[in-house]
Amino acid sequence: MKYLWICLLAITFIFTPFTTNAAINDQPKAAFTRYHSLWLFDGKEERVLHENINVGKFSWSFDGKWLVYEARQIDKESEEPEIWLYNTETNSSTKLKIVGHDPLWNPVDHTFAFLTGSILCVVELSSGTPIIHQLTGGVSNFTWDGNGVNLIASASAALFPDGWSHPRLYEVHWGIEKEEHEMDVKVTPLHTIGSPLKYEDISILSVDVENFSWSHDGKSLAMVVAPTASWSADSNMLSVYVKENKLFIPLGEILLDPKWIKWAPTKPLLASIQGGGRMTGGVKNKVLTTSTIIPNYKKTHTPKGFADVDFDWVDDERIVVARGRETSDSTERFNSSLYLVDLKEKKDQKVSETPDGYSDGEPVVLRKGASLAWVREDADGRRHIWWSKSDGTDGRMLVENVFDVVWFGK
Repeated sequence: MKYLWICLLAITFIFTPFTTNAAINDQPKAAFTRYHSLWLFDGKEERVLHENINVGKFSWSFDGKWLVYEARQIDKESEEPEIWLYNTETNSSTKLKIVGHDPLWNPVDHTFAFLTGSILCVVELSSGTPIIHQLTGGVSNFTWDGNGVNLIASASAALFPDGWSHPRLYEVHWGIEKEEHEMDVKVTPLHTIGSPLKYEDISILSVDVENFSWSHDGKSLAMVVAPTASWSADSNMLSVYVKENKLFIPLGEILLDPKWIKWAPTKPLLASIQGGGRMTGGVKNKVLTTSTIIPNYKKTHTPKGFADVDFDWVDDERIVVARGRETSDSTERFNSSLYLVDLKEKKDQKVSETPDGYSDGEPVVLRKGASLAWVREDADGRRHIWWSKSDGTDGRMLVENVFDVVWFGK
């Protein structure tokens, strides 16, 4: 009898589906914008969180409890935005006491950083009430380190009578003195970026640094070095700073889109969409590229005559990319479909059946590779959220008429 029970349990285990292959109805939640308002989709229904505002950047805390977002009053576009917090557990909103921009969550706890002017600030939420700490000034952009302990800040170059200075990277250490209840802040220089910055036959003036992205092991920091504002619309330099070796390595030309730089989930392999030239005069010369850092090796994955515009990693060997035929001028609409690029097998497979005149883009891989979400733009320019299994099957529309979307549940 004991042997029979063991056999039955073994059979049950073998034929029981794994939880990672959960039903397609188990959607993560998403925040999205629509017509001067911020909305939440919880997997079943959508509801408005804040109306009559122009929403800037917004993002989820590591556990999905909090949503932080920039908000400008519709009639006050010239002013610096307000920063708001939405608590999904209490369904309540809180506005910070000072204005700011570029809020960014700590990857491991309920703190986030933001800039007010050029002053870097950190907000603590451990008590449920926002507590703001001002750390240091002169900051143009920043990111958290991979452990959520310190911050990496950049200072842009400045124009002097004898020419431009160079942008710099710093590590900002901060903590609270328990006895005095005051901030203890230390700023350590990391690297001064050379100028001009060169890669093969490409050369740019180094003025600012932005769009930071850490490798999974926290050893390499990808970023974009940008020239002056008008120049940066056409050409910037993707680069990587290797902290352990103190190396700064240019990797190629890129536009200023933070979604175009992503590390593989567990390997030191960087994917990016490289190529110069703004996309107002046609979409061309934008190629999906993977790069190892040490040694530095680069490979492109876009077929000739096509352009790639968005992507996300499925795992260390597969990437979902939005790909379409190149266009030569602004009068010709660029339409893309989703393709699965297998780096190991060196083959591509179309995964979305995009109707004629429509375009599929902004793919996001969710639930550890089990599901795929994207934005489908119809022939009239309206954008809708679609959802499927990771191979593109069982696709269906979830939400209509959205502008920007940020998912929680990767």
